[in-house]
Amino acid sequence: MSEAVRRAHVDANVILRLLLGEPPEQAQAAKVLFERAARGELVTVIHPVVFGEVVYVLTSPRLGAHPRTRVAEVLRGLCALPGVEVVDLDVVLRALRRFEQTRLDWTDSLLLAYAPAVPVYTFDRAMIAAGGLLPG
Repeated sequence: MSEAVRRAHVDANVILRLLLGEPPEQAQAAKVLFERAARGELVTVIHPVVFGEVVYVLTSPRLGAHPRTRVAEVLRGLCALPGVEVVDLDVVLRALRRFEQTRLDWTDSLLLAYAPAVPVYTFDRAMIAAGGLLPG
């Protein structure tokens, strides 16, 4: 990929249209964007906070109700697409594993994925059980 290749952040709505296929015209536009990235015309950059909104929509009983394991699997696949760059990929992959294996929400899973390099102080018992630390 040449240095002249553009980099662009992708927001949760684009990812959700790609994954859910609706509305059709937006889903098609999202597909075209990721196809361009696969051809090396641009790099689609996904920030970990974007995964939070995607996870929320896909797992919400009102919106998607998809199982956590399936959501984690699909998002790992997204991370592996050609032309996709995930900020802090190793951290995101650890967070996805924790998210699918526990009842912790995405934010807690992501914060704990940065540990032990960056400790997480919390009063949340579930997070403490998963590696968080009590302040003080």
